[in-house]
Amino acid sequence: MEADWTVALAPGDPVITVPWAASGDDMRTCRFVDLRLGPHMVDEIEEARSKPALRTALLLLNAATSPLWTAKCDAWTSSVDEGAEPFDPYEMDAEPGDTAFGAGSYIDLLPRDVSFLAGFERQERWIRVVTEELRSTSASAARVELVLRRAEVEGTSGFGVTWFVEGCGSTAQRAGQRWAEALDLALAVVMDVRLMAPRPGAG
Repeated sequence: MEADWTVALAPGDPVITVPWAASGDDMRTCRFVDLRLGPHMVDEIEEARSKPALRTALLLLNAATSPLWTAKCDAWTSSVDEGAEPFDPYEMDAEPGDTAFGAGSYIDLLPRDVSFLAGFERQERWIRVVTEELRSTSASAARVELVLRRAEVEGTSGFGVTWFVEGCGSTAQRAGQRWAEALDLALAVVMDVRLMAPRPGAG
């Protein structure tokens, strides 16, 4: 699987904020939903209602046994028929004929461990290791990107990760399948608590 990571801490870069809410007319339907309160809360997230793979990922990430929880998510589709540029076959590990349609998502991830939330170096090591594992995972026409950002969680400053997953295909259906498969494969790696442990000799 194509995978990469980056750090986005410049003054103008997005910050993962909890709680958050959209302004204006979207405030009631576009706001922070704390899925740690129970799985029934997932039905309040519009994207999860229409995307079974995203719904499953959100439920697992916010389960009591998960080392993570989620702050925000979104999902989208793209098509050259609607004016979108085709995907780069090299970046997606895809055949040139499988780049016209796309499907993608992002989920903002926060660690439950307060010390991990505050630890930039620990989180940077974690996303590096996760990226290495993802690159050894067999999947084509898909890519993952992990972006380490600042986070403000109910008055506590720290760091979090925006996890992007995209898939592409020759049809909208194939692109959606590639995205869902990549999301599922990457989820197992992202949630692997062993990858969060400091490596021997690490500072």
